[in-house]
Amino acid sequence: MGKKQLFFLLICLFPMMALNAQKAGRHEISADVTAQGLVGYNNTYRWYEGVDLKGVLHVDNNDFYLNLEALTPNVYSVGLSVRPNIELCRNGFGYIDVSLHSRFFVSYKVYEYVYSASMGFKMRHFDVQLGLFTKVIDGFNRDWDALEFTLTEAFNFLYKLRISVMGFDNPWDIYLTGANFNEFEYERMLSPLFSLGGRWDFKERWSAVAEGTLKPAGMFHGAVKFYEAVLRIGITYRL
Repeated sequence: MGKKQLFFLLICLFPMMALNAQKAGRHEISADVTAQGLVGYNNTYRWYEGVDLKGVLHVDNNDFYLNLEALTPNVYSVGLSVRPNIELCRNGFGYIDVSLHSRFFVSYKVYEYVYSASMGFKMRHFDVQLGLFTKVIDGFNRDWDALEFTLTEAFNFLYKLRISVMGFDNPWDIYLTGANFNEFEYERMLSPLFSLGGRWDFKERWSAVAEGTLKPAGMFHGAVKFYEAVLRIGITYRL
């Protein structure tokens, strides 16, 4: 599926799912907003800092995600996802995820964009997701008809396994994640990201969140032996 077709599908899913909810007579709407500060280290940038903003709009059984990130090495990310959820059993549900993601390396005048489609199954203590994504790497100043500077990875396998110790719905939780993507970046199948995180609901609408991640340190899948370390700490507010 081409980028234009997938983008059109993503745009169409928003009003279609909202209309379906209205026709069914259900109007359960809520939202979560998360702001995180981060600090990271690798052999290229040494120490660096950044900020993440994540928003989720829940409309009945449909979720809409907007993710933003800015890092001090002039690296910026933006992502948009649509995820309809289907209840499959008493304590579990399946979902379909369609996402568009862009990352800009301003200092190098290079950017990448990703479009992905995946399916998942989530229960109280685990979440598994499998799919495919396409990544395109391009330059800011390339002529529109010059293809020699464009790098396209047409089919990449996408996977995620997240295990919750206490349960995703518990007032406090610790979780482990192994995946080759997150809200801000996508890596090849053999370049996994490992995360250890936690959440504490200290008030009715407020949660404290923290996550440490080890991930590949090479830019654009460059071959490196050193893994980059990132620590994120923030607050979530539920509207």
